[in-house]
Amino acid sequence: NLGIRDRGLIAPGAAADLVLFDPETVADRATPESPHETSVGIELVWVNGRPVWQDGQQCGRRPGTVLRRGPAE
Repeated sequence: NLGIRDRGLIAPGAAADLVLFDPETVADRATPESPHETSVGIELVWVNGRPVWQDGQQCGRRPGTVLRRGPAE
């Protein structure tokens, strides 16, 4: 969990930050000449349990929050 509370678990009620991808097809297409090209092979991305990337495009949601590392336990 890198010292960040409430992260690092896939469970009911947890803040789900997940990426679903196919390791056989995922690839970065960005280059120095075209740095904004999107990757391929990324199927879905969820932030805080809400989809933000689906069907090759952004979903228009921004459910993320700033995460700060807490004191060492």
